[in-house]
Formats: sequence, structure tokens, C-alpha cells
Amino acid sequence: MLSYVSRSSVQTEVIGQILGDTLQVGDTVLLEGTLGSGKTTFARGIAQGAGCAVSARSPTFIIVAEYPGTPSIFHCDLYRLTSLEDINELGLEENLARGALVVEWPENACGALPKDAIHVGLTLDPADANLRQLTFRAVGDSAASTLSRVHPKLREASQGVGEECLGNIRSSVPEVDCSIDRSN
Repeated sequence: MLSYVSRSSVQTEVIGQILGDTLQVGDTVLLEGTLGSGKTTFARGIAQGAGCAVSARSPTFIIVAEYPGTPSIFHCDLYRLTSLEDINELGLEENLARGALVVEWPENACGALPKDAIHVGLTLDPADANLRQLTFRAVGDSAASTLSRVHPKLREASQGVGEECLGNIRSSVPEVDCSIDRSN
């Protein structure tokens, strides 16, 4: 598990950019958090990091938005979906063959999402609305491989080195544990 504290929406977006720069076709990122926790801001950063020219917005009413990039990002918001039939109609497997999948509200997917995924938990600090805890957990071989490539970039950025300086972002773990979670 890998954990960071973001002190602003800009930092949350930059952390997303670092992940987006590392994603490949077939990768899945599941964004978990309450309303207002920064899931869409993080997804916007992922799209920017993948070189998408269009700024990501919450696809709540269109459900799936495609942002062409390297790879293309398929940003899904499953907030309004409640049945497996609705999820299956989205064609998410076909999208994975063409890009990376970023899913808000994955708990509404009725088990239809890939098991091999990076889970990103976003938790607001109740005392300070600008603070967010971002926790990364890899489930599966591909997700663990991707997360192991992301971690050095996040460490470098958190230490103020490199072009994506996060300033005072705080890492709460010294080293990444990219062990595979087989509990799911």
C-alpha cells in the first residue's frame, strides 16, 4: 500500500498526472471516496498525465467519457447505475482493449469490473477540507507492476525534485509495498 496526503486540489491533480503518465492500455484505476473527496479532480490529473487534450469532467450523466491520449482514458462515473445489466451495456471490456479505465463509484459495478486494478482511496480530512489522504492499493500482477513504476515518481515529486514538484505533499510510507492482494 502507498499513501500520500494532498494539501490542495492542485496537488491532488498532480498526483493523478503522475499516475496517468504511467498508465498503459488495459490498466484499471478504481477511485473510491465520498462525494466531494476529489475523485473527479484526480481523474482530471490522470487524463492530463496521459496527454489528453480535453479536460476531464465528471461524466455523471453520460456515464463514460473518452479522452484520447497515450493511452486513451475511459472515465466512468457509476454513481447512478445500480444493476449488472446497466454496467454490461457500457462495453467496458472493449474500452480496456483501447485504453485505460478510470472508474468513480466502482462499488456500484456489481462485480463487473476487472479484478486486476489499482484502488485509489480518497479521504477528506474532517478538520481541513483541503487535506486529502490518497491511498493506493494494487490488486493483481499488472496493477502491482504499474504501482511499482508510479511510486518512485511520487517520491521524487514529494521531495521537490523533478518538474512535477508537489511542494509540501507528505508521504506517509517510506517504501512502496507492491505485494499482490489476492483477497478479491
